[in-house]
Amino acid sequence: MDWARAPESREQLNLFPTRLEEAVGPNHRVRLLDAILSRLDWTQWESQYDLRRGQPPIHPKILASVILYGLLVRIRASRSLEEALVVRLDFRWLVEGRTIDHTTLSEFRRKNAVALKDTFVQIAMIAREMGCLPLETLAFDGTRVRSNNRRSGTRTPEELREMKQALTDKFAELEAEAQAADQSADELLGDQSAHQLSTEMADVRRRQERVDAAIAQLERLEQAGETIPKRLPITDPESRVMPNKDGGFAPNYTPTATVDVDSGIIVSADVLDTINEDKQLVPSLKDVQAKFGLEAPPAEALADGLMATGENLDACRAAGIELFSPMKNQSHGDNRAIREDPTQPVAAEDFDRLPTKTVTRNGDKYEQLDKQAFIYDAEQDCYWCPNGKALPYKNTTREPRIGGQRVRYRYQADAAACQGCPLMSRCVSGQSKSRMINREQHEALREVHAEKMSTEEAQEKYARRRHAGERPFAVIKQKFGVRQFLLRGLLPVRQEWDWLAIAFNLDRLFGLIASGAGPPPA
Repeated sequence: MDWARAPESREQLNLFPTRLEEAVGPNHRVRLLDAILSRLDWTQWESQYDLRRGQPPIHPKILASVILYGLLVRIRASRSLEEALVVRLDFRWLVEGRTIDHTTLSEFRRKNAVALKDTFVQIAMIAREMGCLPLETLAFDGTRVRSNNRRSGTRTPEELREMKQALTDKFAELEAEAQAADQSADELLGDQSAHQLSTEMADVRRRQERVDAAIAQLERLEQAGETIPKRLPITDPESRVMPNKDGGFAPNYTPTATVDVDSGIIVSADVLDTINEDKQLVPSLKDVQAKFGLEAPPAEALADGLMATGENLDACRAAGIELFSPMKNQSHGDNRAIREDPTQPVAAEDFDRLPTKTVTRNGDKYEQLDKQAFIYDAEQDCYWCPNGKALPYKNTTREPRIGGQRVRYRYQADAAACQGCPLMSRCVSGQSKSRMINREQHEALREVHAEKMSTEEAQEKYARRRHAGERPFAVIKQKFGVRQFLLRGLLPVRQEWDWLAIAFNLDRLFGLIASGAGPPPA
């Protein structure tokens, strides 16, 4: 029995299309990509070129289209893009048969940050012209993406300084050996040994430069008064060791995306080198206002529970933005501590249904009455405990924080009132003789917000966040295959994230046009 034979020999002559235009189908998405990019104004990009010198450069629209189309088809690396321009007909059609080397693509990707942001806005404006981008309700969220650094390639500040000294000593030793080798006769050392010694010196020098960059980052943090990380990545010292979304820890960055809920288009993107992105919420909303020339910030913002901080609530109120964000431990309808007359005790049968929190003492965990079990009385400026006893105002403390201070108003019950209380064992902790409650400067805003979020209308609005807010990260990670940045350093990584955000918006535009949401680009 014979094996299946090839339909034709490699030596067989074939009649391929003689025009690139015939090689790509009329409905291929590379045509739509080219049509959209052809509508943009490339003046900012063009101004970076001097057309009077050297060979005529390739137009920036062509280079940008290669990078963006590569992201859409999971080809990111510059060398892989160079290969695709030779072997793939869709890429050859896109660049009209040009050959572009990987160095040109790599340099173009890392330059023109300002022009790239202008392109980001122009593409989003296409959706606005289609009537798909109302910019009324925005969703804000963040994720983690691995930095270009080994998971285990981190050191403590002490280890970095020890490495610096060890590498300095090693380089001095190798340098002395190299000088001795130059003075020795060739028959004693030989050309091969000298070559090996030079290679080793280059490796030590390269490691020195990385450690020096990491130590410089530490010194910058110390001078700025910022928190010094316990471990600092060596290859990309501007990244930070953070929890991964899929478990464990690694050097990461925190990309953020602000999305128009109605269209799913990203309208603001950034990358942070911190774990928490809550301080970026309001700046991102104001960035949308500035980018798109709006008279006021978008009316509504949807964000997860980490964004419902007092500072954000206050800033949103001042800017006229209504924030929809769930609040942890802010229950209302099922809170048995809420009663018409807080001076009267909660019914004994409801004691076990009062809000509690888990507290660890001496290694043991137990349940303690949560702050939500105490009712604040604004008229008398005091709290009422579940047993109907008052916690009057005691004092105020102020703690410095980045960008401001944290003000705490403290309320404490009389020790005599706590003695003999049936709830004392689950209310007062440790050696304390009475219960103390802290009230922060934004507590009133948090209470009003929690009451709003307990309504059905607020829950329905917040439910729109999940799909629109989390979709960009799912598409970029799963569809585009991006789980680690290619570039190093916060500024280059931010630019790489801008490219990804533009690619996502193009992918979303394809979907809007295919669904008939608006007229396709001419």
